[in-house]
Amino acid sequence: MDPEKNELARDLKLLAKRVDHIKDIVTAQQTYAKVSGLVEAMPLASLVEDALQVSQRTFSQHDVVLVREYAEVPPVQIDKHKALQILVNLIQNAHDALQSSPRPDRRLTLRIDRNGNDRVRIEVADNGMGIAPENLNSIFSHGFTTKTDGHGFGLHSGALAAKEMGGSLTVSSDGPGKGAAFVLDLPLSKVNAHA
Repeated sequence: MDPEKNELARDLKLLAKRVDHIKDIVTAQQTYAKVSGLVEAMPLASLVEDALQVSQRTFSQHDVVLVREYAEVPPVQIDKHKALQILVNLIQNAHDALQSSPRPDRRLTLRIDRNGNDRVRIEVADNGMGIAPENLNSIFSHGFTTKTDGHGFGLHSGALAAKEMGGSLTVSSDGPGKGAAFVLDLPLSKVNAHA
């Protein structure tokens, strides 16, 4: 009876952690859902930190080193809700790639910097499973996935949302086992373009 009781206690503890994680996600999404469709100036570091907060428990439980490389860039005129959805999806995908990797030195690097005078970029890079060269051209296609439990909508909808904001979502990888880097490229407003 005791082993069964202990197993149930472990399951209950895991369930409680997952419920807390879901609460955090819902809270963050509700905050952004209130302003969906509203375009306003947003500091990119705050946006990235909000996306991390939604995923933080996942990383802290799995020995992933987070590296933040945030250059100073002007606030960007964006739809916060769309941008947050893109970043949360990219971070969750990076987490999945890292968990599938046998590497002991799992690392997620988040970069913010300028891309020329009138654009900024947010990069989500991991040193996980990587992407096969033949999949790079299909990765943003509707329904395409390399995950056994994936549905292929996240990256597709992220690419569409980036385009709607005047930006783009791109990927690079040196192949299986060599990690991947996703870049969300966004325009600066005309007011900030020369700041």
